[in-house]
Amino acid sequence: MKTGLILGCGYVGRALALSRRSSGDRVFAVTRNEDTADGLASEGLELFRGAVQGDDWHDWAQDIDWAVNCVSSAGGGLAGYRSSYVEGNRSFVDWMDKSGFEGRAIYTSSVSVYPDSQGEWVGEDDASPHSERAEIMLEAEKAFLAGPHCSAKVVMRLGGIYGPGRSFLAKRVREADGVLPGYGDYFLNLIRLEDIVSAIEVVLDISPGKGGVFNVVDNQPKTKAELVTGLASAMGVGPLSFDPNLVASRSSRKSNGERPANRRISNKRFRDAFGWAPRFPDGLAGMSQLISS
Repeated sequence: MKTGLILGCGYVGRALALSRRSSGDRVFAVTRNEDTADGLASEGLELFRGAVQGDDWHDWAQDIDWAVNCVSSAGGGLAGYRSSYVEGNRSFVDWMDKSGFEGRAIYTSSVSVYPDSQGEWVGEDDASPHSERAEIMLEAEKAFLAGPHCSAKVVMRLGGIYGPGRSFLAKRVREADGVLPGYGDYFLNLIRLEDIVSAIEVVLDISPGKGGVFNVVDNQPKTKAELVTGLASAMGVGPLSFDPNLVASRSSRKSNGERPANRRISNKRFRDAFGWAPRFPDGLAGMSQLISS
C-alpha cells in the first residue's frame, strides 16, 4: 500500500481519490470546499480542509509516496487563477522541499496554453503566453517544475473535460431548438474523466524517471459541428445549425474576435512515453456512450 496526496478534490480529484483508494492506497486530500470535504470524508478519505496555496496543510501531509495537484480556480477571475495555480504550485513545491518528498509528482494544467493554429496540429513545444490566462497557466507550470525532483515531475495539460454528470454539449444539443450559438467550424480537444484518471495512474505506477510536459487529450479531435451532428443523430434530434449572432459574451478562451481558438492537439508524446491509450478515442465515442448508458 502506498500513501498519496491529492490537492484539490473537485471533479477530477475526487475520481482519482476514489480510484486509488479502491486500489488499496491510503489517500490524503486537501480541499477548500466544505461540501466536497464532507462527502470525501464519508467515503473514507483523510481530509484537510483548507486552501492549497496556504501552508497550514504542510505539516499534516507526511510520509507521502505520490502527490497530484489538480486544484481548480478559486474564482475571482485572473486573480483567482493566479492564487490557485501559481501560488498553489509554489506552496506544493515548498511542501516537497520541507517534507523531503521524493516520489512522483503531477500537476494537471490545461491546453489553454496553446494559441490558435488555424486547425493545424500542435504539440507540447507550441505553447505561448498568447493571453493573460495562458500566461498565468504557463507561470504555474514553471512554478511546479522549479526546485528539486524535476525528473519525477509531470505536467499533464488536460483537454476539455467531460464525463458522467458533466456532458454540457450533449445537454445543449438535446435542448436546442434547431440552432446553437457560436461557430461549429473549429476543433474541440477533449478528454473524458475516466481517461484522465487512467492517464494519471499510469504515470503514478511507473517508477520516477520520466518527467516533463505532456498533452492528455483523446486521439482524434473533432470539430464542434461534427460532434453536434453525431450527438443529434444519437439522440434522435433534428439537424442543427450554428448562429454566431447568438453568442452572448466573449470568453477568455476565444482568440480572434468571437471565434474560439482552432487547433488540433496531439497526445503522441504522452502515448509514446507511457504506453497509454484512451478508452474513448474521440469525443463522439465518449459522449455517445454517456447517452446510451
